[in-house]
Amino acid sequence: MKKYLWGLSLFLLALLSCRTDEESLQNIDQIITFYMKNAAGQDLLNPTAVGSYSNITMNDVFGETDNSPVTFSSPAMQADSTYSIQYTAGATRRLLSTDANDNRIYHSQIALKMSQKINDTAFAEVRDTMEIQYRWSPTLFEVSKVLYNKNEVFNKTPTSGNTFTITK
Repeated sequence: MKKYLWGLSLFLLALLSCRTDEESLQNIDQIITFYMKNAAGQDLLNPTAVGSYSNITMNDVFGETDNSPVTFSSPAMQADSTYSIQYTAGATRRLLSTDANDNRIYHSQIALKMSQKINDTAFAEVRDTMEIQYRWSPTLFEVSKVLYNKNEVFNKTPTSGNTFTITK
């Protein structure tokens, strides 16, 4: 009988230790997906098209070393035959501002280096910058704004996802 009481006590203790406080969880929404097009609507991430970009690297401007790569996907074809890149993480975030309610704005800066296809044999090096701003509260961490070469290309709304198009 003591074995059963001991087993039941251990089971109840294990069950109580597995409780979670759902209110203390912070939602994280930091993955962005972006497309690149020119003013005429040409997909600039299509690796075979003249004028498009390839050999893309992303480097953390605030990184500890001069070469601090960040995590992103290679251009991937979507269902509509356009290409997109997904940035997942890796750039250092610096505090921009905070308010009386302890809501904070952080930002990251990423240097992009790309090869632009001039013709079948010639490529030109292109260097751009992307700034990602994040909104932080005790319950939420999310992308709030993206600037590309200091021009705003994305501003989060309550109904928007983190997908946008950069026009170059």
